[in-house]
Amino acid sequence: MKLEELRDFELTESQKMVRTMARDFARKEIMPNVQQWEKEGRYPKDIVRKMGELGFLGVFVPEEYGGAGLDYPSYGIICEEIAYADWVCASIISVQNSLVENGILHFGTEEQKQRYLVPLAKGEMQASSALTEPSGGTDLASLQTTARLDGDYYILNGQKTFCSHASYTNLYFTLASIDRTLGRRGICAFLVENPSPGITVVPLNMSTMKRGNVAQIFLDDVRVPKKNLLGKEGQGMTIVGADLAMGRYSVAARCVGQAQACLDAALKYAPQRTIFGKKESEFQMVKQIIADMVVSVETARLLVYRLGRLLDANVGRVTAIASMTKLYASEVATKAASDAIQLHGGYGFTEEFPVGRYLLEAKVHEVGEGNNQLHREILADWAFGARDY
Repeated sequence: MKLEELRDFELTESQKMVRTMARDFARKEIMPNVQQWEKEGRYPKDIVRKMGELGFLGVFVPEEYGGAGLDYPSYGIICEEIAYADWVCASIISVQNSLVENGILHFGTEEQKQRYLVPLAKGEMQASSALTEPSGGTDLASLQTTARLDGDYYILNGQKTFCSHASYTNLYFTLASIDRTLGRRGICAFLVENPSPGITVVPLNMSTMKRGNVAQIFLDDVRVPKKNLLGKEGQGMTIVGADLAMGRYSVAARCVGQAQACLDAALKYAPQRTIFGKKESEFQMVKQIIADMVVSVETARLLVYRLGRLLDANVGRVTAIASMTKLYASEVATKAASDAIQLHGGYGFTEEFPVGRYLLEAKVHEVGEGNNQLHREILADWAFGARDY
């Protein structure tokens, strides 16, 4: 029995269909083009509309708003399968669904849902978050960006950094404070349309993630209509907090997809390489590396499946479980990429094989959605009973 057949006891027939659809799309429409996109530094803009047509950009959005209305396990499967082929396309799905659309769905007005959810779910618009600031990193509560009410508009001033897909985004989910002396209670969430007067996007000179259009966003007296306040004044961190588990879930699922791609690359290459008259796959140490990769990838996948089921069951706060899943899956992806390079030898660093770039792409996930040091602190506090997560 194949490993995938052993996993299927976890999935419904509908979820299996979603997996087949996502896998076929990823392997046929995305994967054959990624290497060329990498060479050209091309952003996969043409793929966005296709992903919208398949429901990948509005996974949780109800059908009445143009979405697919799927469950959490299906979302994880989509993230995993698309990430197997390309981290950029998977990131587009993750960012748009996890924070932006979920925030609008649960905290937005009917007007906001009609204006933004419908075109976002169909792939007619693209959204991303603009949260991180140069001095804050993971500490969003210490943000410096301000919002001042002026009649029917809020005037936003500040700087955001490490914003993915920034130049291609039509809508930024961003945070700003109406009164920094209030701390977290002064932070508001805004839906900021791009382009708007006062917005300047400056791409960062990245050593990896070059195709992801990661950039700084400067907000200079940007006028945001009052109707684009998401939720209520001072509710910004509540909105972000409500979506943290789902964001970490999607990142973990993407890590599983990337780790599986590394494992499959190693399984394909090792039997083809001859060392000292033997196939590389016949050496005991190589078998040990492969066996450890299989165990770690399968364990990460099971953690992701469990988190997806918990989110779907709406059991309440799952902060610690989400941290555990993201922490483990991200480190598995990095280790799998490193092991795949090791088995490829020098060829692992050539453009002919993708495993070299897999390593840099995987390492990013140990930093994004809360760095892994933060997640270890969360888990330790939970284990000691210091906090109820």
